[in-house]
Amino acid sequence: MKKLFASAIALMTVSAAYAQMNVDVTTQDGNRNNATINQTGFLNTNVLTQDGNRNVATVDQTGAFNLNLGLSQGNRNSIDVDQMGVANFNTTTQMGNRNAAQTYQDGMFNSVDQLQVGNRNEVFAGQIGDFNEIDQEQQGNRNSAWAGQLGDGNAIDQYQDGNRNVAVALQIGDDNEIDQDQLGNRNDAWAEQWGDDNYIQQIQDGNDNEAEQRQYGNNNHAESWQYGNRNSTLGVQTGNNNLLWQDQYGNDNSATHTQTGDGNFAWSEQTGNDNTTFGLQLGDNNELRQFQDGNSNQAYDFQIGNDNYTRVQQDGTGHFHLGTQLGNLNVMNVNQSN
Repeated sequence: MKKLFASAIALMTVSAAYAQMNVDVTTQDGNRNNATINQTGFLNTNVLTQDGNRNVATVDQTGAFNLNLGLSQGNRNSIDVDQMGVANFNTTTQMGNRNAAQTYQDGMFNSVDQLQVGNRNEVFAGQIGDFNEIDQEQQGNRNSAWAGQLGDGNAIDQYQDGNRNVAVALQIGDDNEIDQDQLGNRNDAWAEQWGDDNYIQQIQDGNDNEAEQRQYGNNNHAESWQYGNRNSTLGVQTGNNNLLWQDQYGNDNSATHTQTGDGNFAWSEQTGNDNTTFGLQLGDNNELRQFQDGNSNQAYDFQIGNDNYTRVQQDGTGHFHLGTQLGNLNVMNVNQSN
């Protein structure tokens, strides 16, 4: 957010010299580049550079004090920017070939920062509201990042380093935060927030991992950490003040958790390969802890009621656990090893 305010202040300061004027500085160095700039209002600024061949850019600015900075270095890259409102800021940098970047901003003091280094990457940022922030960085080839915000004060950070990764983030509400980091190839991350003050973090370090976390309510917190290959996490939180941790260290692990109610806590930690955890919490203030250290272990837990507690520890290979709590204030401790 500091960057947003600094950019807005700099924009207003520089633009003061051009009272009642819009400013466009477009530079093309190469062959068959195409740029279309439309500015309606006052003190909007566009600075665009196309360095290479057959690059395309369209910039539409309507309002006041909007700022766009765009660079395409390479061939056949495209930039499409729409800014409507007051003091929105966008910067798009592309280095490589056949990359595509799109930004849509409607509101006040929104900020987008996009960086693509490689070939055939795609990125989209959409903001409707005020004081939202999106940062997107892609290093590699054929990566795709999509971020959408409807509301105020939301933040999304997407980082991809590798090939063919996909990241999707959607926020509808206020003051939500999503952090997605993908290192490797063919990873897939989906984060969705409906409500206020929610937080999702997704880290994927490896190949072919899948993470999906959804939040419907307020003040929910979900983290998915995947280190390895072909791991999958799914987390759905409906209600308020729920907390979910899903950690995977190894290959081919699966974790699925659903929290419906308020104040529930679930923690799944898997170290090894081919492990499975499942958790369903329906009620309030339930606590579930599932720890697997080994291979091919399975743990399934159901908590229906309030203030229940379950802890499962599986060490070794091939253990199976099924736990069910119906009611309130139940306690279950399970230890399995070989």
